[in-house]
Amino acid sequence: MALNKTCRYCLCCDLLIAHQDELEAWLAAFFTDHRPEIVGNDYMVLGTEDRADWLRGVNTQRSPQQAFECLHDFRDVVGFTPPQRWARE
Repeated sequence: MALNKTCRYCLCCDLLIAHQDELEAWLAAFFTDHRPEIVGNDYMVLGTEDRADWLRGVNTQRSPQQAFECLHDFRDVVGFTPPQRWARE
């Protein structure tokens, strides 16, 4: 599945940043209507796609092979867990 999702980018780190909660909320909303049996399963974000290629895929059906040919795959996948914050009681 190719999403039209804009993410943050860190120029210094050459890192594309997507918030898991935002992505999962979109996936859950979409798949609850279309394929509810896969909601909550594991997934992996593979890379990015040029907007022109994404638009072609929206307007015409592509095979998985054609979609993968347009994919700019990530060099690495990195997960971050923010540190716990102090809470005053």
